[in-house]
Amino acid sequence: MRFALLILSVVFIIPLSAAEIVFPDDPKAVLDVKRDLGAKGDGKADDTDALQQAVYRCQASDFSRTVYLPKGIYRITKPLVFKPNEKGGEGSMVGPWFYGQERDTTVIRLDDKAAGFGDPTKPQAVIRTMSRADGVRMNADFFDRTMVNLTIDTGDNPGAIGVLFYSNNTGIMRDVRITGNGVVGLELGLHDQNGPHLIQDVEINGFTTGIHTASGINSQTMSRVTVTKAQVGLKHRGQVFAVEALTVIGAPLAVDSDEGSLCLVDCRFEGPAGAKGPAVTLGAKGRLYAQRLTTKGFTTAIHTPMKDLAGGTIAEFSSEAVTKPSGSTAPDTGLGLKPKPEPIVPIEKDPKKWVCANEFGASFGNEDDDSEAIQKAIDHAASIGATTVYLRGGKAGDPNWYWLKKDVKVHGSVNRIWGFGFIRLLGGPTDAANYPDNLAKFVVDDDPSPEAAPVVMFEHLSVFAPWPSFGIEARSTKRTVVMRNGNGTGIARAGATLFITNWVGHAYLDKGATGYFRQWNTEGTPKALRVNTRNDGGTLWILGMKTEDVGTKVLTKNGGKTEILGTLIYNTSGIKDDHPCIAVEDGSLSSACHQEINFGGAFWNVPALEKLGGVERKVPKRDWQGWALLRAGK
Repeated sequence: MRFALLILSVVFIIPLSAAEIVFPDDPKAVLDVKRDLGAKGDGKADDTDALQQAVYRCQASDFSRTVYLPKGIYRITKPLVFKPNEKGGEGSMVGPWFYGQERDTTVIRLDDKAAGFGDPTKPQAVIRTMSRADGVRMNADFFDRTMVNLTIDTGDNPGAIGVLFYSNNTGIMRDVRITGNGVVGLELGLHDQNGPHLIQDVEINGFTTGIHTASGINSQTMSRVTVTKAQVGLKHRGQVFAVEALTVIGAPLAVDSDEGSLCLVDCRFEGPAGAKGPAVTLGAKGRLYAQRLTTKGFTTAIHTPMKDLAGGTIAEFSSEAVTKPSGSTAPDTGLGLKPKPEPIVPIEKDPKKWVCANEFGASFGNEDDDSEAIQKAIDHAASIGATTVYLRGGKAGDPNWYWLKKDVKVHGSVNRIWGFGFIRLLGGPTDAANYPDNLAKFVVDDDPSPEAAPVVMFEHLSVFAPWPSFGIEARSTKRTVVMRNGNGTGIARAGATLFITNWVGHAYLDKGATGYFRQWNTEGTPKALRVNTRNDGGTLWILGMKTEDVGTKVLTKNGGKTEILGTLIYNTSGIKDDHPCIAVEDGSLSSACHQEINFGGAFWNVPALEKLGGVERKVPKRDWQGWALLRAGK
């Protein structure tokens, strides 16, 4: 066992505060539960049926829509269940997309002493984002569950679970508060194949266990979450779980981890008065990597079967010896890159500053090129000082896509390209020799105009298949690009800064570019490159990565630095060649909490490759390959 123990100054990532959200008055894009479904939100009327109907109607046969909850207290008397229809359907589903107007004043509240919520030994969820029974066999076809800017109040119900959250590929819970006195605040572990998804800027208050996760696939990521008034902050089993800036205050045990792989980065745990145990306990089957961890008020910081670590601030801890390519002279410590939070881009509150690209000719469900229409909408928005250009969601079934066949320039005051509901946006082929340059792209370039937005965000835009992808290209050294809650290909040119959060796709960084990726689901390998993520001389920090299929998942070269914190290699296809899983060529790489899963026996022949000065060194093949920390390269 190797560990590092240092007292040092730590700068914590502060959770972003929730803000008010006001959407445009467009019934084809937004399903307002008061306007369209008769919800009262007065804390007296029973709004259960209205909210349930919102789940069913967000995926309509004409337009898919985002569900909007204006300020109010929405009283419910039974669980709110995410399922595709009211006929008991439990099949695949995209969405729903739930947005509240303001986190603290938009409340879904369960009645005190509600029927079925009184027995802690038989708990049930107030909001259940999976309709199938607990423990049954699952498939990973429940996409893009979205809960933003809400409070979930479980009332006086000791048998309550706040939210049972289940989503695949992309799913987001953000700016949500869960409060109550029940069994679990956030339940992530009652179904297998849960994830990948992201829990971000969430507060959990009360409950016996703040957060529970289990099962070996498909990986989960958590960023900037606070748990208070729980007995156990996080109970972790099975998952590759990547955690950034978790704060647990007042729990006798902050983290209970075993069987899976857990990354803790920039976390802070404060025990109650008189705490008599460790902040973190690691079981014999668990794997743990911690970086910049601070504990206070516990007898020890970390308890493992082999050793206890004293409290204070731990610069770095690995529960296993460092893995390196055979013969490598790489350091024994991780890179320790310090991430930046995503820049804040407030959602526009003035409906007049939302411009609908459909009104300029964009039309889903055909093979026409929508590039010109989207460009006209952006140009118009910039001419009137508007900030947001949006697309209406396509219908539930195919064909439901838009086409981007030419580059579109985002300029002037426009700081967000947004999709309401299920937005499929197709682009160019990935088997071209000049991929990704051949893709039709949204382009963010230098813009000398005084009204130019310093940050441009792309949100809720999806290919919803590996191909044909569209691109988002950051060309500017002065304007930052954020890709959030969608899928497509990200490109960061020299000196550009790119944030990718809760995204499926591929990414390519040029020399001097910087990338901060959270919940990075890179699936399907471009045939032309056989590389999913390439860092060519830049700096790349990844929190939570899940991937499938063949081809190199991350390649770092030409002086680039890459740090990966939490990786699930779900090797569903089997590997029949010697392409490395991850590789570094004359650059620096650290990878923590890496786990490969394959049920057919064809594991990666080269789990990791180091190439320095033309000399190759490999990590030897091993079934069920995994490590707490790998270090390779310079």
